Amino acid sequence: MFRRLALILGVMLLLVTACQSKTEPEDTQQPEVSVSTNEELTVDEDESAVSTPQDEVAPPEYVDESKYSGDELEIVKLMNTRMRYLYEQDEKRYMSLFAPESPISGMPNYIFSKITSMGDITITEQKKLYQGFVIITELIEGVESSSTMVFWKWKADGEHAKWIIADID
Repeated sequence: MFRRLALILGVMLLLVTACQSKTEPEDTQQPEVSVSTNEELTVDEDESAVSTPQDEVAPPEYVDESKYSGDELEIVKLMNTRMRYLYEQDEKRYMSLFAPESPISGMPNYIFSKITSMGDITITEQKKLYQGFVIITELIEGVESSSTMVFWKWKADGEHAKWIIADID
């Protein structure tokens, strides 16, 4: 057993050495490295050495709520809240915006900076709920991506009914 392991390790070492010797001379050249003195490495005491996602990503641009009223305003507020929770990377609060039946199971691994276009919000009455949907285009890391957002408001909740996100396709 020990001999077999030693043989395998020896063969691997031989292969690694052989592969390294076949590289071209220009591949093995080291880039120039400048050496700095301790005086050049001073850090301003007011600066934090730790960065957070909020430091690296600009805050999102929210949809202007002043253009909406009634149920449409509530939907736009929900969209803006979603954007804020994504930016803050607050998964618990983010997931609280979704219907329990929603296929959304967690936060996406991106943060979008703004909604670049938004269609009309369409609200229809269903048997047990009101359903709203809107087609949006989001700017995600400099690339535009279109989605359809679906919202629900349960009739059974009466005047206390609140819009929730049913799905994002």
